[in-house]
Amino acid sequence: LVSSNNFQSAPKEPPKVVYRTLGKTGLKVSGVGYGIGYVPVPEVVARALDMGINYFDTSRDYGDSEKIFSGVIKGRQRDKIVIATKSPNRKKDAIINDLNTSLKELGVDYVDIWHLHARDTPASVPDEAVEAMEICKKSGKARFIGFSCHDPNRMADFVIKTGKFDVIQTTYSFPIGGIYRDQAIKKLHDAGVGIIAMKVVVALTGLNLKKLDNPPATKGDGPLAGIKWVLQNPAIGTTVPHMKTIPELEMNFRAMSEPYMPADEKLLYVMNEQIRPDYCRMCYECKGQCPKGVPVTEVLRFLAYNDFCGNYHQAVLSFRDLAREVRDVRCSDCSSCAIQCPNGVHVQDRLIRAQRLLA
Repeated sequence: LVSSNNFQSAPKEPPKVVYRTLGKTGLKVSGVGYGIGYVPVPEVVARALDMGINYFDTSRDYGDSEKIFSGVIKGRQRDKIVIATKSPNRKKDAIINDLNTSLKELGVDYVDIWHLHARDTPASVPDEAVEAMEICKKSGKARFIGFSCHDPNRMADFVIKTGKFDVIQTTYSFPIGGIYRDQAIKKLHDAGVGIIAMKVVVALTGLNLKKLDNPPATKGDGPLAGIKWVLQNPAIGTTVPHMKTIPELEMNFRAMSEPYMPADEKLLYVMNEQIRPDYCRMCYECKGQCPKGVPVTEVLRFLAYNDFCGNYHQAVLSFRDLAREVRDVRCSDCSSCAIQCPNGVHVQDRLIRAQRLLA
């Protein structure tokens, strides 16, 4: 007989990069990509590249993001990096000029994906914008084209009917995926559209959670569990969490090779309940209900940029893009709120905070 003390568990496999195919583009992208954001941290981005992460997302309207990223990738093998960036414009000439500027800032001859930024209604993608994107693709300066959006339910049929876009980048996470997104995601995937999931860990990181009414007691491995939950869906090509530190990067990296476990499910459930009063799930059930015309989902999303992402700058800039009559509304003037959130968000309290902080 051999003593049980002589038996040792098999060594744990080190985390590894796992690549997925992004729709019909054929691009092989790491399941965990990198949202460069407004202020990239060069040493963290460089470490991600060294680890094998190959998908990087930025935008023309993210300040110096493209220029900072260019310094990190200079001298690296271009065909090993999948670069996506975006234009905030709607006019044909402006979109084409944006691409040329992005190429100059990035120091590259082409981008792999050229997006229109933040398009949540078909009206926000006019014919001349589609024409501009096709010109960009035909020129070879953009291999594939797409757009980012927060409401794929409104945009899925448009994408499929148009037949012009190769990919779509959209919100998809534990709090806002599932019943609110799965039908649209499946429809797009079945049509061969590549899907990039964004906002995958926003609700689970929350640099300013201490400012919320009901902050989670601990964050722990919430982001890791959140990305694992997203990657369970085979329709998702890649994810673009923003990462500011190497430990954060290394934790998120593990999501590609670790299975989604019951402990992850329990953690996400607990955190979801704790942030319920504060975090908008972007179900859009409240759309058009405010008698004063406040776009509730959008304003709460802008507030989340500050409260959950620690990005006051992005929150303020987004709020300032609203019409003046909307920015001037004060929800504290209402004795009660017309919005009763089906997910339990304290809508009036959150809107009042947004107006005091951002207006």
